[in-house]
Amino acid sequence: MSWPMVRKAVRDLRWTVFWYALGLALSIVLIASFYPTLERQQEQYAQLYQQFPEFLFRLFGIDPTQVSLLTTFAGYVHSQIFGFIWPVTALIFVVLSGSAVVAQEIERGTADLWLSVPVPRVHLLVSKEVALLSGILVLVLTSEIALAAGAVAFGGDITARGLVQLAVALTCFLIAFAGLATLASALASERSKAAGVVGGMGLLMYLLWVLAGLTEEAQWLRFFSLFTVYDPQAAMLGELPWYKPVIQLLVGLAAAVAAHIAFARRDIVA
Repeated sequence: MSWPMVRKAVRDLRWTVFWYALGLALSIVLIASFYPTLERQQEQYAQLYQQFPEFLFRLFGIDPTQVSLLTTFAGYVHSQIFGFIWPVTALIFVVLSGSAVVAQEIERGTADLWLSVPVPRVHLLVSKEVALLSGILVLVLTSEIALAAGAVAFGGDITARGLVQLAVALTCFLIAFAGLATLASALASERSKAAGVVGGMGLLMYLLWVLAGLTEEAQWLRFFSLFTVYDPQAAMLGELPWYKPVIQLLVGLAAAVAAHIAFARRDIVA
């Protein structure tokens, strides 16, 4: 690995990471600030939730069989941000940043200059992947700090175990898509095409997950979606099944390995 290239890649991402992390952190604190109102009116909210159609719960990443948890702090923040808003926002960052790893160098005409650095190609790609992983960790840790601060300030109940498991769940989820975005970037010559492929794949996976939860006949569709193993609510409760983040991590690592193979064999013309 080339540390000068890592530092350059981190510098290139630093402001993007900063604004995404800040936006997510502020959103979490703002949402947590409304929890005392929910806590005071639990019965009214519980009755209201019973009136919502199952499709609406599925659309926002909520398991209809766990509606009773929505009046808890973990269920509340999951329904308001970690079930939909957080993954969508973080995935935009991951997809756009990951798709730029190789394809943007070609698109800008700087591939020749990038490849002229006297280090193996694998080191060049690893350097950008390390920077992307650093950005992911910053997003996750900032969100964790905001969640912990919100819980303390507004009477939420979340344990250290829950915070650790949530960090694992969020990180592995983003690593899976970061690997896919890097692979698409290694194969494409335009950042927009790589981002479009992975973004479309993410949207399709989400729709498959929603459909799988609506009818028993469509349950088999869940095996084709990474959202099936994205379970922040169970993580916040300290009950995250170990295999879920492992599956996501393996997908991300496999895609990253495939990206290295494609990049090493590719004849790049800027």
